[in-house]
Amino acid sequence: MTTSSSRTLLTAIEDLARAQRETGALLARELDCPRAGLTLVHLLSRLGPQPVGDLAERLRVDISVVSRQVSALVDAGLVHRSAPDGPGADRRVRTVALTARGTELAARSRAHLEERAGEAFAGWTPDELTAAAVQVQKITAAIHSLPPGHHVPTRAGTTPAGTTTAPATTAPVTTPPTREQIPA
Repeated sequence: MTTSSSRTLLTAIEDLARAQRETGALLARELDCPRAGLTLVHLLSRLGPQPVGDLAERLRVDISVVSRQVSALVDAGLVHRSAPDGPGADRRVRTVALTARGTELAARSRAHLEERAGEAFAGWTPDELTAAAVQVQKITAAIHSLPPGHHVPTRAGTTPAGTTTAPATTAPVTTPPTREQIPA
């Protein structure tokens, strides 16, 4: 991939991520739910009950971040935590599941998003929507294929921002939010 085409793609991804954050923030305000909490509600709605550690892994964040978010959702009555029972069960593992109120919030959120998507993509054909979805999935898979903490060497004399530097260095890759991190 050429520098120009990769820069164009990265700019488009940044623009999409910004639009998704703005939409997520607007939706969270409309539904009176923290945006991060709404992300977990969507994830649990899609996947069903999940261990806290699995949620952190899917969101690519530290487990303490998800634990705080889950605590806020428990306090709001949107999720509940449980520990496994039975012989040999690791009672340190907490599973998180939506409550009836959380399930209702997920449904209202999904309806809002589908209505917004209907408006945003009203002029698109089904083939155009499918082609766009395939490309977004391809981008997501490419980003997820990089190991955590992966670094990309830059060209000698430039930084990822394009400023002049000393000879080639290694710069961290900033990955855009995953689909699970952004309300869909």
